[in-house]
Amino acid sequence: MTKEHARMDRNRYSAWKRQRGVATLLIVLMVGLAVSVTVAATIYSLRGAQSQQLTTHSATAAQAAAWRGVEALRLYLLQVETSVWPGWVGNDAKPVTGLEALGIRAATVTSVEATGSDHYRVSAQVTGTAGVGNALTTATVEVVYDVVPGSGTPGLPPVCASMPKAPMVFNGNLDYSGGKLDVTNAVNYENIVVAGNLTIGGGSTARISGCVKGDVSLTGGGITDNGHLYSEGNIRINGMGNPSGTTLWARNVEIGNGVSGGNYNAIKAGAYAVAVYAGTQMIGTAEVGGRLIPSTVTGGTPWVTGTVAPLATGHVLITLTDQSQFLLDFSKQDSAGAAIFQVDPATGLVTGTASAERLKGADDAALPDGLSFRSTRIAGGTVGLATLTVGQLWGYNVNVTGWNGKYDTLWASGAIAMTSGTVKNLLGGGNMTVNDVAVSGSGRIAGNLNKILNNVQANQMGTSPGLPGIPYCEARVKPVDADNFLGMANYAYSSAGGVAQLTIRNVKRANGESIDGVYPLKNPSAAQLAILQELMTCNNSNDKGCLNVLQRDGSWLLHGVGKMPAGVLWFDQSVKIDGASTDMLNSVVVRGCDDPSQASCGGNVTFTSSGHRDFIAPNFAGAARVCGAAFYPSNLCASPSKFVEWEGPGADGKPQTYQGLPIANTAVIAEGGADIAGWELRGSVMLGKQLATSGATVTIHGSLTVGSNQTADTTISAGGISVDFPSGGGLNLIPVCSGGSGGLPASPASASVQWSRYL
Repeated sequence: MTKEHARMDRNRYSAWKRQRGVATLLIVLMVGLAVSVTVAATIYSLRGAQSQQLTTHSATAAQAAAWRGVEALRLYLLQVETSVWPGWVGNDAKPVTGLEALGIRAATVTSVEATGSDHYRVSAQVTGTAGVGNALTTATVEVVYDVVPGSGTPGLPPVCASMPKAPMVFNGNLDYSGGKLDVTNAVNYENIVVAGNLTIGGGSTARISGCVKGDVSLTGGGITDNGHLYSEGNIRINGMGNPSGTTLWARNVEIGNGVSGGNYNAIKAGAYAVAVYAGTQMIGTAEVGGRLIPSTVTGGTPWVTGTVAPLATGHVLITLTDQSQFLLDFSKQDSAGAAIFQVDPATGLVTGTASAERLKGADDAALPDGLSFRSTRIAGGTVGLATLTVGQLWGYNVNVTGWNGKYDTLWASGAIAMTSGTVKNLLGGGNMTVNDVAVSGSGRIAGNLNKILNNVQANQMGTSPGLPGIPYCEARVKPVDADNFLGMANYAYSSAGGVAQLTIRNVKRANGESIDGVYPLKNPSAAQLAILQELMTCNNSNDKGCLNVLQRDGSWLLHGVGKMPAGVLWFDQSVKIDGASTDMLNSVVVRGCDDPSQASCGGNVTFTSSGHRDFIAPNFAGAARVCGAAFYPSNLCASPSKFVEWEGPGADGKPQTYQGLPIANTAVIAEGGADIAGWELRGSVMLGKQLATSGATVTIHGSLTVGSNQTADTTISAGGISVDFPSGGGLNLIPVCSGGSGGLPASPASASVQWSRYL
């Protein structure tokens, strides 16, 4: 083991610093997604307008590398604070380091010239390389940038690590008619988030807890003990296993006669549909839980119209007249621990609303700082059930058709119809019709009672319990872009004109010797072939070096894998993993392409039913197996027995040091979908499109996100999915950016290439 291997530096956030003597420009490419100073949006790659520029200028792979460096440097110049620029003016050479993962041999800013007030001309030279040994080529681009720094206050760069919304997230409808749907270790956490409708059929053994944007229909499965099911739409249950400690909350809740037994903490439904006012001006609409302020009520019993004093819990989604949307999250606190949104119970005025999160609308759109809510009608609120045991039953119109149920608290702002049951405490805002009902505590209703009922007072003017509101399900997903992970890839498979090549980055032998370079898979040199054959075998050891993995349609096939080095595998089109006689200690990243007519263009990953061992993401495999191997990913490893460290926010929001970069927590990142036949994947799965499963249960140790790039409906009819969510240690983080501090840009920065030439 060399000193280099033993003393590999830990990845840390860095900034450019003015140093005594020769000034050094330091760009740290935090190759594990804790990205410092947004260099090229992690790693620049060929897409869109930049792709056209590279296609125009790149006659060779070395030229392409040089232009990647030119673009990376341009993107960094956009981030430099205005106050820094005056100190950089001059002709002293400023070396740029940290671009090696892009194939950059050397980069130097040769001069910075002030050309006006807050206007700078930056000259630089960037040298790219390609190939290894005798096949090594270089190309140097001289470039001049025109830079105008942005005004305002700078923000912190994003940290590309975050917790998933839930262990399972589906951006679309989920139809589960058979098999298993199960999450373990999700303590105090949503098990599942569905952005569409959720349907669980009679053949399913699914047990869930989570939230749904659309409607819920259950005729099978069940709800996790002490769990919950929240829906912005309607919940209809006609069959499921008996729950224990469950909460149901929706727009409307209907539970059929076939569901009895078990116990529920709460069943809640309904909100006030309100007009939102800033002073005397109506600016939008919302649906709000809370109570009507008696002095503002108009109309008879039950109360419908009036000013609402909102509940100081949960969320309120406000839609303005221009269709902008804002979210009030009443759990948010300021730095002193005080609630940001304050409700005046006497007037219903909500203050602090200028701090509401903007979900949709113009960048400069904001809410006024004080809002009030005027109810115009009831949104949902129907609760229907047969015979249940419920802690709190709360809605607008409540209808209980069964016999001998037990209800600790029954609140209804409208009418109550009840065949039978025992109630401890009763509060109603309308009429009540009963058959065989007993109230053991106190009861008050605003309307009439069809028969005398002990402990219940009727015609009590002003009686109303209000409404619980309609839950908000946070189901937003961020898109998956494989190009953002190219710079973290240790083994990147790509083809041009049907010619396959493997680009190896940040890979060293155990003695510290780098093997980085571009390896043609067709006719590699003798030295290259020897390295490839040391690294990997495919086709049941008949393809030493995995030279024949590119298929005619442009997709990739890893068949009969007998040996595969640990690290991040990256593919420019769809990939199929078809059997493995060894554990694969990898993260797989799959890119789509821009021609949807190509069948292989979807950026999909397939795990077939062929015999296989385990597929394990590097961090789940452990440092000894990954970093102590004959070849190791130097961007992931700090020593033969330790992963690199990085710093990010902990669960309490305070800085925390983690071991193992988030990219290495993932088993699969694909711009397209996945077809998985009964595999056990140790690592999170992030899919841009759909998921299909077959065979035995698919087990994922990590989290599952489906439909990050487009709405993707999922149907599971056999086998099913089991997710084992890691607890603590950072293994539950995924490589998706959470926002840094936004800063206050009064005007955006600009940086453009004014002139360039090859040297």
